[in-house]
Amino acid sequence: MLRVILPPMGLGLRLLVPALCLAVIAGCAANPATGERQIAPLMSAEQEARAGAEAHPKILEAYGGAYDDPRLGSYVAEVTARIVQVTNRPDGPYRVTVLDSPVVNAFALPGGYVYVTRGLMALANDEAELAGVIGHEIGHVNARHSAQRQTAAMGTSLLGAVLGAVVGSDAINQIVGLGGQGLLASYSREQEYEADMLGVRYLAQAGYDPYAAADFLEVMGEHSALTARIRNAQYSASRNDWLASHPATPDRVAAAVEHARATGISMGQQRRNREAYLAAIDGILYGDDPEQGIVRDREFIHPKLRFAFNAPQRFSITNSPRAVLIEGPEGTIAQFDGASKQADLEIGQYLANVWARGVRLTSLERFTLNGMKAATATATIGKYNGRIVAIEYAPDQVYRFLMGTLPQTGDRYDVALKSIVMSFRKITAAEARSVEPLRIRIATVRAGEMAADFGRRMAFSDYPTERFRVLNGLGPNEQPSTGQRVKLIVDR
Repeated sequence: MLRVILPPMGLGLRLLVPALCLAVIAGCAANPATGERQIAPLMSAEQEARAGAEAHPKILEAYGGAYDDPRLGSYVAEVTARIVQVTNRPDGPYRVTVLDSPVVNAFALPGGYVYVTRGLMALANDEAELAGVIGHEIGHVNARHSAQRQTAAMGTSLLGAVLGAVVGSDAINQIVGLGGQGLLASYSREQEYEADMLGVRYLAQAGYDPYAAADFLEVMGEHSALTARIRNAQYSASRNDWLASHPATPDRVAAAVEHARATGISMGQQRRNREAYLAAIDGILYGDDPEQGIVRDREFIHPKLRFAFNAPQRFSITNSPRAVLIEGPEGTIAQFDGASKQADLEIGQYLANVWARGVRLTSLERFTLNGMKAATATATIGKYNGRIVAIEYAPDQVYRFLMGTLPQTGDRYDVALKSIVMSFRKITAAEARSVEPLRIRIATVRAGEMAADFGRRMAFSDYPTERFRVLNGLGPNEQPSTGQRVKLIVDR
């Protein structure tokens, strides 16, 4: 049974456990997707289904909900149905959701919940690449990787409870969480490779070009490298961190190519369906939804809540439904969010006694910011020299900056961080109405047109040609071909 809510993802060696299985044969079983012997998961299929159902609304909340485009949802459902039919569980159930998020991601939950973001769909270049992503995620589901992860991660929730008890206050919880999303990998490296293998197998059996999986992994690598460059961050395509959520991209690409060769199908022999895919994503939102605020170069503007602020050079802004993350050089970081407060509570008292309750603050000061009352204080939190700022936008509404610098940087980023705070301002109704979302538009390459020509049509002031190349899977020196259909990011 395939039930569609609307289309996201998480892209993930065989599990080398035969000796262990021989030692504890009663606790071993055949992997339902691969047939390999492995340690039997402690979670039953019923428990997996219940866990997925309980997590699903939380996923929707964290990723901005399902993307409201029934036409696109139906298209993704059709692609998924083709993949599902060649798996070991063609009757499912599977629940495929397109998430309204600009993040390039896809992932799966136990019980058959599969997600792919519109951000990932914007990056994929044809239907076969999307099918490979979906096949990878269904591979995780059918191999019961979530149940295996749960078995291996017993005690993790206890660790979280202990950390929560030690941390205490809301403000500390926020700053400790900054940059910590990679603390625990979602799947083991072996599970990611296994899901890659299954995804390629499904592609071939469903009539798609099995080499599409490797192609998309390469695009993902180029996208990650460019994103790091834009953010002035370091990037290594060959990094092999133990806690990395996915194996190093070059290794995965090479393995995916080998899996494709093993099918006996030549490259280009089976369908890619590029034209149908481009038609499906033409007009899709790119980047942030104005309802959640949008990032334009280094400005964050929220037309619905009517405020804006700017980041300085060498800082980048990332939006999410819950908070805005601002990253700068040498580990400098800031988080922005909003909260309600009692209308009669003075802003300094709110900062010290509500938001940062339990934090040892120093240098509490009140000031006026663009006509609004505000307060700030400093504190040492974890490894950061922290500064917290609360701004009274309305008597019962505050906006907050939580900023951290590493001790070895001294005060060299103090001016930059202060400029972010001082740029916070209310915007007029006219300014709010002028904000237009970015969208993917499809164009046809005319004779003589080069990548740089399309770069000038992209709605970015920095790295426009590089963004165009990555968006369309073009190499650093590759040019689009006459008559080729290409993706652009525009604001009209």
